Amino acid sequence: MDYGYSYQYEYDYPITHGTGGNAAVTVLLTVYLIALAVIIAVALASYIFHSIGLYTIGKRMGREHAWLAFIPFARDYFHGDLADEIPLKNKSIKNPGIWKLVMPIIYSAVAGVLFVFLIVAAVGTGAAAGINGGAVGGVMAFSTTLIILYILFIVLAVVYSAAYSVLRILIDIQIYERFTTRNMAVVHSVLSGIIPLYEAICFFVMRNKPFNPGMEPQITPPPVPPVYPGNPHPNGPVSNGPAPENMPHPNGPIPEDTLHPADPAPTVPYPEQQDNKIE
Repeated sequence: MDYGYSYQYEYDYPITHGTGGNAAVTVLLTVYLIALAVIIAVALASYIFHSIGLYTIGKRMGREHAWLAFIPFARDYFHGDLADEIPLKNKSIKNPGIWKLVMPIIYSAVAGVLFVFLIVAAVGTGAAAGINGGAVGGVMAFSTTLIILYILFIVLAVVYSAAYSVLRILIDIQIYERFTTRNMAVVHSVLSGIIPLYEAICFFVMRNKPFNPGMEPQITPPPVPPVYPGNPHPNGPVSNGPAPENMPHPNGPIPEDTLHPADPAPTVPYPEQQDNKIE
């Protein structure tokens, strides 16, 4: 029996397409931009504080080219040059500034050559093995060669990083030791190699501190112009006119007997002259 009843049920569900994915991308992009801004700000602050500190210390130590502290790459040389010669147990590191500048260049050249050799050797080994033993053998040979050379590349990078870090710590110890104790110089140097911005802040803070006793820089005085016999005055010939009474002599005070010679002794007449006068 049909009673004529009908039922309709409608449900409205909001449907969104891709909203969650877009939100996640937006959050990741925001985090990336914030992190990038922080890294750039820290790098810029480190560069400014580090350069000002090196420049001021270099000027106080009598370095003529202290402006190198603001020049990229040249500031690496200037940083090492402030340490002077670094004494070790049996030897010493002469010209640490040159080593600090040259080491990254040597590493970059060696790493570039090794990378090219890695690709060529891996491709060549894989091709030779593929010709002799099939595709599987070629792939295995290529993968093995690639892994071995990649391990060598990592070892080279680790050795370089360790050597460069040790050189930088030794340079910082030499500089910090001029303003603080030996133990604190070692602590500051190690932290400078671990914590970003630490080294720049240390140089900026220590730039105006007094030198430790015995650590003062040996600044040579300016050269003295030569004095010639015919021209005793250091600034050129003196005019022929009368010299001022209070003008100091360039070679020191003149003895009194030279300035005011004694009166000549009276002449005594010969006996013949006396006789003629008597007569």
